[in-house]
Amino acid sequence: MSLRTTVLAVVAIILVVAAPLPAAAGQSGFSITPMAGYRGGGAFDEAASGRSLDLDGGAAGSLVFNLEESTDRWYELIYSRQETSFDGADLDLTLQYLHFGGMAAWPQNGFSSYLAAGVGATWLRASGGGSGSDTRPSFSIALGVLIPVWERVEVRLESRAYLTLTDGDREFSCASGPQGGVCRVRYDGDVLTQIDAMAGLTFRF
Repeated sequence: MSLRTTVLAVVAIILVVAAPLPAAAGQSGFSITPMAGYRGGGAFDEAASGRSLDLDGGAAGSLVFNLEESTDRWYELIYSRQETSFDGADLDLTLQYLHFGGMAAWPQNGFSSYLAAGVGATWLRASGGGSGSDTRPSFSIALGVLIPVWERVEVRLESRAYLTLTDGDREFSCASGPQGGVCRVRYDGDVLTQIDAMAGLTFRF
């Protein structure tokens, strides 16, 4: 599947999950979900040598805001952050995502499954052995479940893929190399992909 086809598919999913449905009386509301979990993936190159620099997987956190548009459909705003480092380079990297989109849920027996998607931006900031930052367009798609535990509280379990559109060989950071020289970090390919597994509590108001 080409990059253009992937982008169009995600945009179509966002339009579907956020599309208005006839509102049910008394069903409008707001919720907030703090989440934490594990995120992995992401590859860069050392420009001078072409050596691959993979991101270390590790802890990540998200804060999700949902505004109910109609029964089982919500508008969604998600902010997510991860602090990680490059494997084999003296360089730390902070990634922050801010996406707006929608979520659609399907009630099951004792829980609801859902599909969510969003579009927005990724901010990358390097520190440690080098410095630099970049902001790139990105989108995400998620699958998960909502499990009620109290009247206005649910457990939210989710796996989400983040896809950041890059400029291929574009360089964005300088860092000290393993031999003491200076390397320039560049993107590996046109898409930076990360996938996470998160758990959190949804509080409805």
